Amino acid sequence: MKNLLFLLLLTSLVSFAQEPQFVWNTANTKPNLDITSKFYGTLSDGIYIYNNIPPSGTEFNPSITVECFNEKLDRNFKKNITVDPLEDFVNVVYLNKKAFHFKSLFSKDAGKNTLNAIGINPDGSFDKPIAIAGINAEKLSKRGRFDVASSPDGKKLVILSEPEWIKDENEKITITLYNEKLEKIWSSEQTYAYPWTRAVYNEPFVNNDGTVFILKKTDMKGEGNTYSIFSFNGKSLKEFKVQLDGNKKAITLAKAISPEGNFTIAGYYTEDAKVKIGFGTAYHGSFISSIDKSGESAKIMAVNPFEKRKDIVAKSLIFHENKFILMGEEFIVNSKSAERDPKVPLGEQDMFARDYSYNAMRIYADGFDAAGKTLYNTSIKKDNSSKNDFNRWNSYFSSVMKGKLYVIFNDEKYRYDEKKKAIVFGSSPRIAVYATIDPNTGVAAETRPIANFPPLFGEKEPGMYLHPDVYMKLNDNQCIIKAENTDLYRLGMVGF
Repeated sequence: MKNLLFLLLLTSLVSFAQEPQFVWNTANTKPNLDITSKFYGTLSDGIYIYNNIPPSGTEFNPSITVECFNEKLDRNFKKNITVDPLEDFVNVVYLNKKAFHFKSLFSKDAGKNTLNAIGINPDGSFDKPIAIAGINAEKLSKRGRFDVASSPDGKKLVILSEPEWIKDENEKITITLYNEKLEKIWSSEQTYAYPWTRAVYNEPFVNNDGTVFILKKTDMKGEGNTYSIFSFNGKSLKEFKVQLDGNKKAITLAKAISPEGNFTIAGYYTEDAKVKIGFGTAYHGSFISSIDKSGESAKIMAVNPFEKRKDIVAKSLIFHENKFILMGEEFIVNSKSAERDPKVPLGEQDMFARDYSYNAMRIYADGFDAAGKTLYNTSIKKDNSSKNDFNRWNSYFSSVMKGKLYVIFNDEKYRYDEKKKAIVFGSSPRIAVYATIDPNTGVAAETRPIANFPPLFGEKEPGMYLHPDVYMKLNDNQCIIKAENTDLYRLGMVGF
């Protein structure tokens, strides 16, 4: 009954809302200052959060955690699943209504590298490890690698098994598909038409029908990024090259499986000789490639030049009816030698350390029609800055809700104060703001402060709204979203 009342309360708030409405949980949690953070699950079965926290100080390995929250967004558990050595960690995915931790274990006596699947239950208990795949290996340095991914509905699992490279031979890979009970559906060894390299890039995806897609970098030695999308349905491996002619080089891209099951990538390209994201690289256009859910044919292979932009990173890919929306962000990276601590002897300080600052200036929404041709290029001005955080604090939320593309982010408070914005120089306090974009035409409404945004962490001013690109869409009215500051984070329901 309490759970029902919680949802009814949120629904009643949403039904009268003219702007996003927020209901936060009470989990005063120390932050996971992560690079990777993903949501999995459902309200009824539990919401999992997978965090990959980068190393810091004398720590050489990241900390990997999984948390689970119930339908009221109260935490059931927080588990540390960090493995040592780091190379044993493969991934955390959502399968059969719970999180699964995949790790590999090399045994010299057995001459094999074995992939283990470990279920993490909503009550925090771990299932017994299940050996699910193996690679013959004579020694640890030749152990090979595994890649794992699950389908959006959590009922299919794909595993890529790849032995250590062999000089002067083409790259071999084993593709295996399982159902939600970890029962093998099919397995096949395939050979790429590309020579093996010491560094390989094979990113797997699988749709709800069980069609496997692999995004592969086909030039691991050169400076330019060339990609192919491979599809496999258990019978034949098909290659679809991402066609960028001339001097065009893919720089940054977003990947997603559409609601229909098509695999789509979209991003930005440059025609300049050198590529350094965030250091002044000029971008000349966008591209989009989509493969049919059966893996048999390419639906879209489009390239769209635009007026030169700079310093864009692709953030996400949104599907709306028969259109695609590529969300990006413009930011500049600056670096300088790190400041020295006068209290610490020079011999104990890292003489090569550098401070990195990130300045985010604009959010982009590029809309494409069903054929991949540009419909509009829309941008929203923002003014964010951060330091030594891989640009993570400058993130934003973007999703189509109730027929509108909502964009929520932090911005400078005095930009919205007529009395102060003309006389205040430098930075001002941040506030949560939002804008809407018509997903069909690209017309953007004026950015507005969120009037009902409550203080999150006890501040007098509304709390800073950080890392909002980590979210889960529940339906057309609700999302679960993550907000944090330097001391803690919370989850909340956002209603539209």
